[in-house]
Amino acid sequence: MSGANGAKKLLQQVLSVVVESGGYDAQLSKLCLVSAGQGRCVAKVKIEKEHTNRGGNLHGGFTATLVDAVSTLALMTTEQGAPGVSVNINVSYMKGAKTGEEILINAETLRVGKTMAFLDVDIINKETGDLVAKGSHTKFIG
Repeated sequence: MSGANGAKKLLQQVLSVVVESGGYDAQLSKLCLVSAGQGRCVAKVKIEKEHTNRGGNLHGGFTATLVDAVSTLALMTTEQGAPGVSVNINVSYMKGAKTGEEILINAETLRVGKTMAFLDVDIINKETGDLVAKGSHTKFIG
């Protein structure tokens, strides 16, 4: 992949295909890529009603989906270049986020081995800087 702009462009194409294929991945239709490259990916999304629970807060399932999707995109910018298959996803929910707020999803590849990759994700309230959730993702890449 040639540079950060090339990585971001490729991931935007991948994300479009994933969203347009329908099914559950359509939940990611409002996700916007900010930057990508060298095992990292930053995305943002404005929380809308479709992303919330009955209380108007960011839904835990959607939060986990963001950890999964954005960390996978980060992994795709490594030399390996493959999305892999999830082995484990963990999410710690730190603080709520409400409808209308914008969140940043920062994903980083910590290590890529021969068969496994380890990724870390922070979801941050863009306006306040508060940590909304912290995720980790382990993927099989063999």
